[in-house]
Amino acid sequence: MKLIVPSPAKVNLSLWIKGKRPDGYHELVTVMHTVNLFDTLTFLPSDRFELEIEGNQPLPLGKSNLIVKAKDLFREATGIKPHVKITLRKVIPVGAGLGGGSSNAAATLKGLNTLYGEPLGEGELHQLAAQIGSDVPFFIKGGLAVSFGRGEKLRHYNPASFKLLLVYPNFPCSTAEVYQKLPKIERDITPEDAEKLIISPLVAHRLGEVKENMENDLERSEAECVKEVKKVKSVLEEMGLKPLMSGSGSSVFAILEENETPDLTPLKKSGWWYKFLSAV
Repeated sequence: MKLIVPSPAKVNLSLWIKGKRPDGYHELVTVMHTVNLFDTLTFLPSDRFELEIEGNQPLPLGKSNLIVKAKDLFREATGIKPHVKITLRKVIPVGAGLGGGSSNAAATLKGLNTLYGEPLGEGELHQLAAQIGSDVPFFIKGGLAVSFGRGEKLRHYNPASFKLLLVYPNFPCSTAEVYQKLPKIERDITPEDAEKLIISPLVAHRLGEVKENMENDLERSEAECVKEVKKVKSVLEEMGLKPLMSGSGSSVFAILEENETPDLTPLKKSGWWYKFLSAV
């Protein structure tokens, strides 16, 4: 049996830091939405577990790979030893704040669960996903959600409809470094605030209000890559857009109104990778 599982990217429509937790993680509230930029995982029967990566992005194949971590957790939880070859066709840039690795891990859990007769329910998949990384549980379902805690707690909503311009400036950001070089931030914000500021106007298609309310506290990091991301933001601002860094960077995106067609000349001159996308 051959199984193909799409693995979407996400953007953070806002990310607020509430403070640092005793376990070293940051307490946060963030709004995420999947977009139509996909990696693809293909599962084929094999006499052992194999992982192959297509694409020119350097990724480890060993235990540090999130696909391998997901496979190992699935085996521990079910007792099933996956005899499967997974081929990852990598399109989502690495270190771009788009959740590609987390999405790949979630797609692996869902794919293996489908292949082996769904031994795990959605709640159990969510628990395994939370052991891999903060963003992984979101990708079990995808769409639109408020994520809080260290990112593992979720409230899902019906997906919204909007278009965006995404810019990847051809360099990655280290999530660990971005957080390490963050000044002390203690926001008094709740998931209900996120609903009021972002979710409600987004669902009502009041995109101007969404753009006014969007914030990303990780833009305050002193990490060198964030300083470079701000240069990308300034180019988009000069184009008349309201850009935001996605997650821990390095991608920057801007929500577009229905008939908005920005002049892309500055981006063409920059040599950066860019793409028009839709929420999914």
